[in-house]
Amino acid sequence: MSVINEIVPDIFTWSEFSEEKQLDFNGYYIVRQGESVLIDPPELDEAGLHELSALVSKNGDYPLKAIYLTNVHHDRMSRQLKDKFSIPICIHEKDKALLEFSADKTFADGETGPCGLKVIHLSHQKSPGESAFLLPDIRTLIVGDALIGKIPGKVNLLPAEKYSDIQQAKDSLRILSEHDFDTLLVGDGNSILKDAKKIVMAFLEG
Repeated sequence: MSVINEIVPDIFTWSEFSEEKQLDFNGYYIVRQGESVLIDPPELDEAGLHELSALVSKNGDYPLKAIYLTNVHHDRMSRQLKDKFSIPICIHEKDKALLEFSADKTFADGETGPCGLKVIHLSHQKSPGESAFLLPDIRTLIVGDALIGKIPGKVNLLPAEKYSDIQQAKDSLRILSEHDFDTLLVGDGNSILKDAKKIVMAFLEG
């Protein structure tokens, strides 16, 4: 059985189940615009790593450019994959100093990365550099810890103790109203593949 699956066209995902959190930790492999990128890659066993390598080879016309992290806590398997594929690890400039290792590159709000990823910095979150990545042309938003999908078809925040001010964290996410997306791919839990913006805004306004 395949470990890595195409969740939407040109975006592949795999998961590691967290016994502690009782939900999936998700990562993504995006193949678009003549290149590819990994986001928040979770652990893979030997078979899964072989499957990812085969997928990267199959998409050789879309060279793998980087590993992008939504936040400092989602480094996951990034160092092993950096070594395997000889690619840089990239994180928001405000989270760089918090990593247990040295990131190769940083990004900032509004920048565009590989595959056309637009960086949206999200303030007052669990970590100072929390970011979302938007693929505007396919109306897809990828988030890390800013929103989680513990209940299918819904979104929520992390527990209140993870923030200095949970209401401020929630209010700051209203910046997402400025962007158009139908699909929400989450780092933790269940993604939303239809009417995602409507669901997110209903939560933030509730």
